Amino acid sequence: MEKRFNLQKVGQKHFLLDVRGQVCPYPQLLALRALGSLSPGDVLEVILDNPPSVRDIPPALKERGYNVSDVSSIDRGMWKIVVQTSK
Repeated sequence: MEKRFNLQKVGQKHFLLDVRGQVCPYPQLLALRALGSLSPGDVLEVILDNPPSVRDIPPALKERGYNVSDVSSIDRGMWKIVVQTSK
């Protein structure tokens, strides 16, 4: 799983995690790991192509106190989840 943890800084306080090709539970685990490495107020965009993860990740993150500000389709069979860490 470590090789697949590809967190990229794309702007000030803005990060991207591409978990396309991963199936449950890995997208959620990788998103949580990425969020745990960020600072308060940082924004993480998670790009994924696993429909169950799109359904399951937002409530799991909200349960842990993260602000899920957007879940949207960005292409056929591909989604983006935008999460902000607590300030």
